[in-house]
Amino acid sequence: MARYIGLGEDEPSEDSERRVATALQGLPDDWTVLHHVSWQSKRSGRQGDGEADFVVLHPRRGLLVVEVKGGGIEIRDGRWSTIDRHGDRHEIKNPYEQATASKHALLGWLKEHGLAGRVRIGHAVAFPHMPSLPNVGPAGPDAISLAKPDLEAIGATVDRCFNHWGLEAKLSTQDVSKLVGLLAPTVSITSNLAGRTAEAEQDLLLFTADQVEAFAGLRAGRGGLILGGAGTGKTVLAVARAQQLAKDGFRTLLVCYNELLGADLTRRTAAPPALTAGTFHSICLAEAAKAGVAIPAQKDADWWERQAPELLIEACAKTETSFDAVVVDEAQDFSPLWLDALRCLIATDKDAPFFEFADPRQDLWTREWSNDPRHPFVYELTRNMRNTRPIAERVAAAVAITCKDRGVSGPPPIWRTTEGSPRESDVILSVERLLDDGFTPTNLVVLCEDAGLAARLRERSIGAYSFGRWGSRGVPVESVSRFKGLDAAAVVLALAEHSGPAHQAQAYVGMSRARSLLVVLGSERTKTAVNWSPP
Repeated sequence: MARYIGLGEDEPSEDSERRVATALQGLPDDWTVLHHVSWQSKRSGRQGDGEADFVVLHPRRGLLVVEVKGGGIEIRDGRWSTIDRHGDRHEIKNPYEQATASKHALLGWLKEHGLAGRVRIGHAVAFPHMPSLPNVGPAGPDAISLAKPDLEAIGATVDRCFNHWGLEAKLSTQDVSKLVGLLAPTVSITSNLAGRTAEAEQDLLLFTADQVEAFAGLRAGRGGLILGGAGTGKTVLAVARAQQLAKDGFRTLLVCYNELLGADLTRRTAAPPALTAGTFHSICLAEAAKAGVAIPAQKDADWWERQAPELLIEACAKTETSFDAVVVDEAQDFSPLWLDALRCLIATDKDAPFFEFADPRQDLWTREWSNDPRHPFVYELTRNMRNTRPIAERVAAAVAITCKDRGVSGPPPIWRTTEGSPRESDVILSVERLLDDGFTPTNLVVLCEDAGLAARLRERSIGAYSFGRWGSRGVPVESVSRFKGLDAAAVVLALAEHSGPAHQAQAYVGMSRARSLLVVLGSERTKTAVNWSPP
């Protein structure tokens, strides 16, 4: 069995990468497989920076960079799309171009470490969910294109890839150890700024755990409304409450509105069999499919807002799906109709636990959410547990409220003034500075008030790093509204030139996503609108 090194996680979380990892581990003992590899070059700027899904290494055969693409694929007029399990199409970058860029970046990096002359590098692209592949063009010959059956004969498949490129290597045992030792540890260069945020992260983690312990006093509650501002730990506490209910024997539903937060909740709560987690609409669609209820191919806004909750009630009546408890995170995103639909899923016990966690100031969707008088109690979280003190102060100032935090120190937030609304070049420059300061794509995110700016940025790159969606490889770029409920160590926030309560709410949500470092891009007018005054 090959030597397998999973960088950052012992087993890939994505099914597509997990399938490739399992296959590659079946190679003989003299092979080394590294998963989720990234490297950084200081002497050559970022031309030598890069990342790869897998690096496959043999001391005599050479080195292969493998890019993985899950789901189905479609190519129209040279533009690539992936097809997810729901049949929806999402435009993606050409994976062969990505693999080629990673290969050249790695070659440049190896030159800096005196290893390039001893090993030749090739690349391949794996499609582990595809039983066969269409003609993908001259950049993707069959020899380096791996479909699902190729993974079942991994030895012959890898031979085919290495033979295609004519790879070879002259690596001693010491050379292999050096190469693996350079790639396997954290090879990013930590500067003072990244180091200071790392120290703040440790303090914030402890305080969040302390908040969960404090919430244990609410365990006796059979339901209620938990109010809290951004960063007060609502999601952490919602997950803790849902997990405790499931552990106590309640069939529990943990639900939110945002797709990204829903995926995060599903990941966090995968183990307990009595706990179901996801977005409100994913639950609606799943129950409808289970019940055989017709779902329209084209869904307009009215369907998502009004017909989906009615579909949920109809489907659950047919399947007899019910829960003993419901926990709603980010409840201010829900309409009263959605909440009523969820109450219909609770068993007949009128005292069944029904918890709502909400922040009225984050009501970006204005679905007429209001404090429901049916709640047995209302509990308010008042202390910011997520952000360092300098960030917490800016978050509070954006909506003119008093800052209550735990006093965790950290770097001061940065405002970079732009001419009008920020452009792609403004964002790229700020990200480049953070990368120079020791940050990596794994601990920073770009958030845009303008979803169009986020979409345009995803077509750009910085050296070997690409911009992509949250959860994909590269520097994540999302809109503020899609990222609500999540957070990152460092945030670059691009605020459009607007004013008024809706704009302040976007700034409030966006700033509060940054745990340790915040960089805001906006005009002087925007700076005034969000109450950003000199410290």
